[in-house]
Amino acid sequence: MSGEASGDRRRDLRDMLDELDRYFEDFEKDIENTVRNVFFGQGRQNSPFIAGFTFNMGPGGKPSFQIFGNSPARRDGFRSPINEQVVDQKAGVLRAILEMPGIEKEDINIDVTEESAVVTASKGDKRYRAELALKAPVDPESGKAEYRNGMLEISFSLKDKPNKGFRRVNVV
Repeated sequence: MSGEASGDRRRDLRDMLDELDRYFEDFEKDIENTVRNVFFGQGRQNSPFIAGFTFNMGPGGKPSFQIFGNSPARRDGFRSPINEQVVDQKAGVLRAILEMPGIEKEDINIDVTEESAVVTASKGDKRYRAELALKAPVDPESGKAEYRNGMLEISFSLKDKPNKGFRRVNVV
């Protein structure tokens, strides 16, 4: 094999690699533009974007997956706060804990049925909305909520016989 032939192959390989680099740079720019348009489009360029997910193993090894933060599908400006529900069968209590920093207790509204809770809060550019399918039927009349240091904790007594009641819970 002559030196000229092997040099041509190296040049061809370098040219191919350079072309691949350009292709991946263009691909990366396309992805950045797509993400920017989907998540920050329609006048939302200057607002913060927060998103994440949690994955836990629940009772009996049942997986639990939760997405929180800004949703690209949601155009109303609300964030889904990270939340957790704990059922204590011995004490007969269900506790829902939501992380909602930057608001005051007066900004929070909680609407509850035996099977679900809707929590909304809004103060300035901080807007939260959580629609919780409760892990166990609760007595809506028993609801107590406390907001401290950006954390909202709502406690309910577990219900033996559901009757689809509805109640608004006041935050103290």
